Amino acid sequence: MKTREKPIKEVKFRHGVLALGALAVVMFGCVVGLGAEPQIPLVIGCAIAGGIVMYLGRTWEDVLDAMLKGINDAMEAVLILMCIGMLVGVWIQSGTVPTMIYYGLMVVTPELFLPIAFLVTLAVGIVLGAWGAAGTIGIAFLGIAAALNIPLGMAAGAIVAGAYVSEILSPLVDGPNLAAAIADCGVFQLCKRFLVPCLLTCAGCTVIYLVIGMNLDVTGSVDVSSQVSSLLVALDANYNIGPVTLIPLAVMIVCIALKVPALPSFLAATAVGMLEACLLQGSDLATVVEVANLGVVSTTGFAELDTLLSNGGIQEMMSTISIVVLVMAFGGIMQHTHLMDALVDPIVSRLRRFAQLVTATVFSGALFNVLLPDQYPAITLSTQMYSKEFRRRGVHNDVWGNIVNSSAGITSVLVPWNTCAVYMVTVLGVQCLAYAPYAFFCYLYPLVIIVLGALFGKKLGWLPQTEVAEPEAAALREGCSDGGVAAQNA
Repeated sequence: MKTREKPIKEVKFRHGVLALGALAVVMFGCVVGLGAEPQIPLVIGCAIAGGIVMYLGRTWEDVLDAMLKGINDAMEAVLILMCIGMLVGVWIQSGTVPTMIYYGLMVVTPELFLPIAFLVTLAVGIVLGAWGAAGTIGIAFLGIAAALNIPLGMAAGAIVAGAYVSEILSPLVDGPNLAAAIADCGVFQLCKRFLVPCLLTCAGCTVIYLVIGMNLDVTGSVDVSSQVSSLLVALDANYNIGPVTLIPLAVMIVCIALKVPALPSFLAATAVGMLEACLLQGSDLATVVEVANLGVVSTTGFAELDTLLSNGGIQEMMSTISIVVLVMAFGGIMQHTHLMDALVDPIVSRLRRFAQLVTATVFSGALFNVLLPDQYPAITLSTQMYSKEFRRRGVHNDVWGNIVNSSAGITSVLVPWNTCAVYMVTVLGVQCLAYAPYAFFCYLYPLVIIVLGALFGKKLGWLPQTEVAEPEAAALREGCSDGGVAAQNA
């Protein structure tokens, strides 16, 4: 047994607030004030949280054990992120992503620009993620919007909204994988669970963009066909475009339908992409293997196309993976030393109804994106904050994982000082406050989840038919704070 020099003090609400507040101050100061990446602020946050629990009487070994437990919870997500990097690079090399872009651009017309920009960016985002889609096809659409005299804030809003659908819908994107890892459910299961409300929200956004677009004067100085045609010609000249190049995508869809686990699905779709890259695009095996690791560096000489298709590879994911590991280390300290319990229990004890819990979860996710200006801490801490209460009420892991992600995963891009918004402003050249009013999906979807949870939670199967009543709830909360997840399942 471990010997301690002093007894462990009771963890109180103020200790949890201090740990989280210190991280918020450091993150905000470094990310917003200094323009730094989130990694070093997260290291400092871990050190502060560890210092707090050691002041309360725990040992360094306790702190280290808590961090390792937190990191271990994300290891599957880390492996999946590596596979996603491989898949994206290989799918570009195989012609799968170029074909998706090619077919999407073929249907662009001036009157339908906004809904098409939303839907095509959505489709590309499913593979490349929100940042990849906005930084590639999004830039191309902004060029077309400028030629058509479409307000750039409006166009950028449609692009951002379409890109961030992937943060809810795509098993190939890091946000859903992180949420699934913390919620302890499969990423395919997570993405499929709220597929219907997500698609309905997308349909509503498409209609809104259609109505706005039909009432715009889109007679620009440059015909849209000249902008699109140059990209189509460049794609056709550098890739073997055709339906057969979409076979890797079909393989992925089949794997999802057959409920094949995420890692084997990604590997199967990557293997088919490698085969097509060699057989259809004339790549040698050494090049394909290098692309899987380092990503594609497009050298067609056509600037727009090279920007679109320079992406992917395991190494491209390493920065994201480092953030995930550090976030989970901080979350491990908060969760496994009861700092999170002390912070959350006084709050959730007042949430008597499921509708209140859903609303609090959604608003907390948005608040974390304001205070901790990065998407990953917002997803991680929101998930850990309410997981015990959702489990106590018998809510399935994939349901509450989706509820958390419905806000924490997509509201980040609406906060001007958040890293996600900073990236969008940098690559698109449009200010956050200019595009945010038109990024309809990013704030309509959280509202849809609140309404559905409040009105139809039981009918949709989000909640068991009988909720646990007080005072039994208080007893269960107290038991959970001592015994963790094991006590919940006992």
